[in-house]
Amino acid sequence: MKGALASLLLTLPLTLLSACGLRSNELSGTAYLAISVEGDQPLTAAILQEEVLQAQTIVEAFRQLHPHVAIETNLFRESEFIDEVRRRQAAGLGPDLMLVAGSTAHTLVEAQLARSIDIPKATRHQVDPDSLERLEIPPRALAGLPILRRPQLACFNRSRVATSPTTTIDLINQARGGLRVGLAVESRSLFWSAGPLGADRAIIAAAAGRPLAAAERQGLQRWLEWLSAANFNQQIFIEPDQESLVQGLLERRLDWIPCNSGNLSRLRQTLGTSLGVSDLPGGPYGPPTPITRLRVLAFGRGSTARQRRVAEALAVFSLNPWIQNTLTTDNQDMLPTNRFVPPSVLHTPVLKAMQRSVQQADATDDISRLLPAGDPRDHALSRLVTAVAFGELTATDATEAVVRALAPLP
Repeated sequence: MKGALASLLLTLPLTLLSACGLRSNELSGTAYLAISVEGDQPLTAAILQEEVLQAQTIVEAFRQLHPHVAIETNLFRESEFIDEVRRRQAAGLGPDLMLVAGSTAHTLVEAQLARSIDIPKATRHQVDPDSLERLEIPPRALAGLPILRRPQLACFNRSRVATSPTTTIDLINQARGGLRVGLAVESRSLFWSAGPLGADRAIIAAAAGRPLAAAERQGLQRWLEWLSAANFNQQIFIEPDQESLVQGLLERRLDWIPCNSGNLSRLRQTLGTSLGVSDLPGGPYGPPTPITRLRVLAFGRGSTARQRRVAEALAVFSLNPWIQNTLTTDNQDMLPTNRFVPPSVLHTPVLKAMQRSVQQADATDDISRLLPAGDPRDHALSRLVTAVAFGELTATDATEAVVRALAPLP
């Protein structure tokens, strides 16, 4: 395998990051990789395995080429990640690389806990343009290197339902017929349903600080009314977060949930061939508006010259079409960011569903940009959605509260 890897890499440019200074002599030394775990749930062994899967694949293949390199890995909750990196950097123990969400990469650079990077035009041409755009720091820099994409999908138990409902109306009707549907009150887990009910433009307008048109306000209220009505359906189970949905499907308490592609490996281990994967439902007002989660390698600021060289070489390797191909085909729980991974790789029904989800997510790129994960307004929206879902606030009153909560911070 080492020989095959080496021959493949000879056809690729060695320097993808400007000013990397990578040389052809053997790498050695230890680099430290910190991985952020999305959500605030307890870090169980299953979640840790899920989060480290892609990083482990990359590191193991990289070490076959560079056996004198060691990569030490630590995992931290996303909500604690910034503070943890700040503490470690102050003690001179900051990570050399960080595998994080795109929004976290921006925050790290703004807090001077990571350094921005510039990549040459040839490399920009290789990487998915939407992923690059989400990481841009004008005029030319990036907050990190986009490594993989995790689309949002519908996951369901085939022994309970043969195919996923195609519309929000079908979803509700099948729930009335006995399908046990799980929904989480985390806003990012629910954004997929905003488009089908006509609320996506209202959320974008409010988050951008623009006055809402009458039709936009009606769409926002319609979405909140749908969430309120869902709570009165005994077969729709409102959960606090995405991990609760995953556990419900794993334990067969739920039959259908919105899921992240990063959950698929864990779901397959338990459900096997009973696991169904499909697009999320559309609706009378438009297609689904899923969120694609971008995973990014950000670069620490306190690395030694040797650590920096190892970190940059590993990042270059992560964008290699071969490793991106391997990650995609072996696990089928992510999409590559390198546009030159052969189309034939993306031929399975699951990967095709992921591709459709990414295309649908183009409509919600503005939501991801205006309301990044961890934004206080995103948390405020989740609290309001929870209040509506459990009947503590009417959809009418919540509409005005959501508009106020999403207003840009001064």
